[in-house]
Amino acid sequence: MKRRKPEAPFLCPPDPPGMSEERSYVIGTQDAEIARLGLQHRVWRASVLDFWQRGGITVGQTVIDAGAGPGFATADLAEIVGSSGRVIAIERSRRFLDALRARDFPNVDAIEADLTEYDWPTSVADRIWCRWVLAFVTDPAHAIAGMARALKPGGAILFQEYWDYSAWRLAPYCREFEDYVAKVIESWRAAGGEPDIGLALPRLLAENRLAIEFVRPVVFTPRPREFAWHWPAAFARGYAATMVQQDRIAPADAAAIDEILSRYEGDPNAFMVTPGVLQIVARKSG
Repeated sequence: MKRRKPEAPFLCPPDPPGMSEERSYVIGTQDAEIARLGLQHRVWRASVLDFWQRGGITVGQTVIDAGAGPGFATADLAEIVGSSGRVIAIERSRRFLDALRARDFPNVDAIEADLTEYDWPTSVADRIWCRWVLAFVTDPAHAIAGMARALKPGGAILFQEYWDYSAWRLAPYCREFEDYVAKVIESWRAAGGEPDIGLALPRLLAENRLAIEFVRPVVFTPRPREFAWHWPAAFARGYAATMVQQDRIAPADAAAIDEILSRYEGDPNAFMVTPGVLQIVARKSG
């Protein structure tokens, strides 16, 4: 893997004194989060591979993985584009990049940069993949403008973003769980993000001369015995602990979420409705 860093002005600023690098992300970058992201990728992999095929990702292309995290999607993209293509993985967390670089893919360039601060090149990418990034950045319009600049004429950006995070619910109905989801949404917005950023994408894309050519909603309804259940359940438990550290909920509240999930996991008729996600292909005019 080629290791690159952007010029000094585009490096991520250091954390304030007393703040660890893990806290530079709302959800964190610790080992447990890397493991959770791996689980999340496996749950979503079939849907994402189908989406990439619809979006035209193929052999020989240059694909930017915008907000690559620890590189689970990067690995799949590197395999698809093959030795004649390349993947440019842009990620601001050095901890995530270390995990990505440990895989040592020969056709991957890893760049340490924040998407809203990166000096995006012009017309280098055939496709850009951006999953669950815009919901967390403070200036999504700036990030999209940079992506549009990096895209070749006729190229496309493939987005996967939430449009209705409050759709995350348990069945049978559970008011305590829905109150917890509302607090998750509140915490993201307090950090400068927007969980339902998918609803803003039509305007943001049009402003950058990107035309939507495909859009579909994706929602899972896993039951406790199904593999997909473990993705939202792991997040619910893990982020409850994070919010305790942030003094947003009490330890007893986090314990209650774990107890609720455990109770539902013992109910053969229970299921979960996951947050509403949009998969969007937006093309740059040729």
